Amino acid sequence: MGHSRAQKAKTHKRIVSIASKKFREEGLAGVGIAELMKEAGLTVGGFYKHFDSRDDLVAEAVSSAFGGWKRSSGRCQSWQPASVLRKAD
Repeated sequence: MGHSRAQKAKTHKRIVSIASKKFREEGLAGVGIAELMKEAGLTVGGFYKHFDSRDDLVAEAVSSAFGGWKRSSGRCQSWQPASVLRKAD
């Protein structure tokens, strides 16, 4: 029995999230597919149902990490500390 598209998308997102976190903590070379999939509660064979290669996962995980950073920095761009504001004459 297969999984629904929604469940597969949820699992895919979870793998990317775990990979993104682990890559930030341990570096790209410090994390293997088996370790990631074990943490996700999945098998290494299941990895290839979501990604063609480790490089594909790395690209998506890094993009995901930067996407979160860009969203956070975008919210901060309009903020100005009080010391920057002009004082009334």
